[in-house]
Amino acid sequence: QIGGIAAIAPKRRSDLAKVGLRAMFGGALASWMTATVAGVLTSF
Repeated sequence: QIGGIAAIAPKRRSDLAKVGLRAMFGGALASWMTATVAGVLTSF
């Protein structure tokens, strides 16, 4: 989706890349936290 947005606003491509990396890291962190909670709850 970043490629599609970059086609609309080519001057903001570097901003979109920064936001995209932060969004991917945030999504991964949320997924890891969910897995951690599920692991704690199923270990008892």
